[in-house]
Amino acid sequence: MKVFAGRLRSAMLLAMFLPWGAASSVAAGPVETDPVVVTATRIEEKVSEQASSVSVVTREEIELDGAVLVGDALQGLPGVDVQRKGSPGSMENIKIRGGLASHTLVLIDGFPVNSPAIDGAYDVSTLPVGRFDRIEVVRGPQSALYGSNAMSGVVNFLPPRPEGPARFGVGAAAGSFSTLQWNGFAAGGAGRGGYHLGVGGVTSEGIHPNDDTSIVSFLGGGDVPVGEKNRLHALVLSTDGEKGVPIDFGTPHDINHRSTRRGLLVGGRWETRISSALTVTASGSRFDEYYHDRDPADPGEASPYVYDDVLKTVKTDVGIMARIATGERSVTFAGFEFTKNRATDTLQSNFGDTYTAGTLIDRSVFLQEEWRSGKGAGVSAGLRVDRDSEAGTVVSPRVAAFHDVPGLGARLRAAAGRGFRTPTISETSDPFLGNPALSPEFTWSYEVGADIALAGGEAAVSMTWFFLDFRDLIQYDDTVPGPVGFGQLSNIGKSFSRGMELGGTWQLTRIVGLSGTYTYSDTWNSTYGQRIRGVPTQRGSASILLTPTTAFTGRVDWRLESDQLDVPPNGGDPRRPGYARVDLHARFLWRTGSREAPQVALTGKIQNLLNRDYEERKGYPAPGINFLIGAELSI
Repeated sequence: MKVFAGRLRSAMLLAMFLPWGAASSVAAGPVETDPVVVTATRIEEKVSEQASSVSVVTREEIELDGAVLVGDALQGLPGVDVQRKGSPGSMENIKIRGGLASHTLVLIDGFPVNSPAIDGAYDVSTLPVGRFDRIEVVRGPQSALYGSNAMSGVVNFLPPRPEGPARFGVGAAAGSFSTLQWNGFAAGGAGRGGYHLGVGGVTSEGIHPNDDTSIVSFLGGGDVPVGEKNRLHALVLSTDGEKGVPIDFGTPHDINHRSTRRGLLVGGRWETRISSALTVTASGSRFDEYYHDRDPADPGEASPYVYDDVLKTVKTDVGIMARIATGERSVTFAGFEFTKNRATDTLQSNFGDTYTAGTLIDRSVFLQEEWRSGKGAGVSAGLRVDRDSEAGTVVSPRVAAFHDVPGLGARLRAAAGRGFRTPTISETSDPFLGNPALSPEFTWSYEVGADIALAGGEAAVSMTWFFLDFRDLIQYDDTVPGPVGFGQLSNIGKSFSRGMELGGTWQLTRIVGLSGTYTYSDTWNSTYGQRIRGVPTQRGSASILLTPTTAFTGRVDWRLESDQLDVPPNGGDPRRPGYARVDLHARFLWRTGSREAPQVALTGKIQNLLNRDYEERKGYPAPGINFLIGAELSI
């Protein structure tokens, strides 16, 4: 199997032999009681006014966590699994409710960034949480709105809104493993439009030889009104990462495997308010990504596999959407999208050189209706038709409803829908495993849930039952010869994932708040006759939030997972044992005067306080006890 080279080859191995991942976990701190979200319906609505299962990570939570990368900020959300292969900077994907990472659509400010190559996932390992203002997570298939990849959910990273007086800031943090983090920002929104600019970086030596990480990023954007009825919104995101790879397939202690990854996203929206009832929005984005993976021979290696792999991808997406509001009860919107994906992969190795290139084009139309029959009740129904240049036509319906129960402080909700993922350029044209006849993957999903307010609003409980039925999954098929005689990728996979997500919060006193969650996932992969790999059956967390003063906030998190099946990179027992971990977080905000005056924030966190030996993925040890202490000045 050494013919599978570089990241493309490793990812193909994951797609074939680790066909699943996505556990659930739950929330790690305070959340807004009723935040406004845009991802669930493409329009701004309060969580209490739509039927989707949604979580929101606020800026306050990100700051309290001391999160460096986005994976740190997503730890603990219901139904969301973010498992890192070792130290920060290592491969890290987002999985939801038993789906693959490629079944989660990742958006940056609403612009898609999933890779058109490999297995179609987006690796978040080089995406600093930096100046993102909030993160919205919508669970369940959303292909009726967003098309391919939204099979099990959508994650949208949103920058701050440019508003208020101009502010500037700088910050730095240092900690274990020679970790150094730095950042700076400028933002303002007074007068004609607004802007936000942020730059930052992180370096760390990691926990093994050749485990170092270096990441630099820039996030900028703004809004400009044009006349009285038009508004232009723009975004630029640049990331640049360099990483040592100490553990890979066939080499448990690699001293010279290196990877470089760069990404550039440029996007814009033009919104025109034609009347009080009709708004038209045109949008466009381009995401370029460069990945260079090289692994020279290690000293003393008996049968070295030497390769140098360069993967370049370009995702271009344009669309137009009309929103029609007829009174307070109905909002209808319809749109058209055009997506062009291109990828080239150049591999040089001691087993031979290959070059792969391809282009995929998707055209789609969608229609969505948001109907509110009255206060506390509504229905959402949508339909999308995608026409892919290789995979053909796909129809994706979805319907959801919610209803508040008078007098009980409870809301009931239910949803059903279909999701899909079209094959990537790598899956259809890889010289070793590719199959140009591949069809899209599909899932049908059903869920019911309830949200209940207790103790006069001081406590809340949420519960959701879900079932996802995955069909036509792209997996390795050794019953056919394939391009080079030892099999190929085929639509042979079938799996299901069902379970329960529970969460609760209780503001016990003015100073002490409690939160806890539990997720049960019953999964089965029919192709392999076993549980879905990468998904623990049980996962939970408990948190204590302390706010003794308005300036100080602290939190203690206890997180645990049961065992799971996995794919060790160098063979052996596939069972990854369960684990428990305790983390501490603290933040002190010192204001020198009014809110507009300079202020200093001091932050600190200790992860894995009890110094437990554990792995999030089998064969990739996680860091022991570690700390990060920092400060940020804002003026």
